[in-house]
Amino acid sequence: MPKLKTKSALKLRFRTTATGKLRASRAEHNHFMRRKSKRSLTDAIKPQYLEKGDKRLVEKLMPYGLR
Repeated sequence: MPKLKTKSALKLRFRTTATGKLRASRAEHNHFMRRKSKRSLTDAIKPQYLEKGDKRLVEKLMPYGLR
């Protein structure tokens, strides 16, 4: 059986933690930053973890996991 391919976009957007959670970076932190409040920029630095339902969908697209 051939190897399955991982969606390339997921490699850039998600990382797997040591406990198996999927960590994603938050949006709104690359463009037009001077217009945003300091609080929203500080919150955007913090990582975001996917919920169980979303995690299941993402794991189908990355059959061998991410490092």
